[in-house]
Amino acid sequence: MKLDELQVEIKARTSGELVALAARMVQTRPGPILSAWAFYSICTAGLGALGLWGLRLHPAWVLTVVPMVASIFSLPLYTTVGHLVFSPSVTFGTVARATLRRGFSFLLLFFINRLLTLLGLAALVVPGLYVWRSSWFLGPIVLLEGSALGASFRRGRRFAIGFQGRVLGHAANSALNVGYLSLAFGSLVHFLTVNVFGLTFADLAQLPLHDGYYAFMALLGFALAAPFVTIVWFFVYLDVRIRKEGWDLEIAFRSRASKMERSHG
Repeated sequence: MKLDELQVEIKARTSGELVALAARMVQTRPGPILSAWAFYSICTAGLGALGLWGLRLHPAWVLTVVPMVASIFSLPLYTTVGHLVFSPSVTFGTVARATLRRGFSFLLLFFINRLLTLLGLAALVVPGLYVWRSSWFLGPIVLLEGSALGASFRRGRRFAIGFQGRVLGHAANSALNVGYLSLAFGSLVHFLTVNVFGLTFADLAQLPLHDGYYAFMALLGFALAAPFVTIVWFFVYLDVRIRKEGWDLEIAFRSRASKMERSHG
């Protein structure tokens, strides 16, 4: 084959295709993914319960703050999906070691980004959105590339350049998925509470934890839906990196070189 006859076409995946990829990943590798999913959901729901009934915060504050900071619990899920994409299996120990190794960098960058975003939004919307876009791929970058703190932040910003429209489309799709699933789950739980367990609105008002009940149902739906969106964003990261850097070709050549080294070794 002549080199001038070699053609490579890298096509962007649509939001629907990325959602389908994430769904297939969950179906084919359910064990490790569901374990990390449960960790994410339990921690998020626990954070909401602490805010509503432990600290007695207003439900509106809890519904605003918890979704904003819940992704601090996403690193084990990113770690699990990342290992499963590039290896046939993953163990709890592998995920735990990778999470602990990269966890501090991820948390530090996460909180710095959120603080800068809030400051940017308070002063002017554009700087806040400019900083916020740098966090779109922060989890996969910290996990897979292991760059220094500043380098990870700058790389996330470079990934977003030129892809704002498409990535914002993925963000809107993810937000709609989370909103729909949260509302559907909250409505389902309330339906079961009223129609299966026979509790009326008057009965609910007598419960010790009635204050914040509906807010917690919405947060519980969010806690169950958010991990799936995290998996979708991992594939968005892969899609953008392949389009900007031809990463799939790099992986293929590295794999081929490794096999050649072993065969000659």
